[in-house]
Amino acid sequence: MFAVIQRVIDQQARLAIPASDISPGADLYEIGLTPYSAVRVLLALEREFGIELPRAQLKRETMQSIEAVAWAFHLAMAATATHDAA
Repeated sequence: MFAVIQRVIDQQARLAIPASDISPGADLYEIGLTPYSAVRVLLALEREFGIELPRAQLKRETMQSIEAVAWAFHLAMAATATHDAA
């Protein structure tokens, strides 16, 4: 999952450094992520994983770090799998 997130960040956020050089817990906003690029990354990841994040997850903290993004999508995928199994 981290590799996909890193690739999408590189494609959509256009940060000064490659996502592979960013620590999973590093603050992406401090590195140069803008609200506009955060939305671009979010939408691209939703397409990539074939899910939509719940409205409650559409906040700045969700895109704060690669780790936070991965956790949000992990939870969304788990919820989708649970819902589909029911």
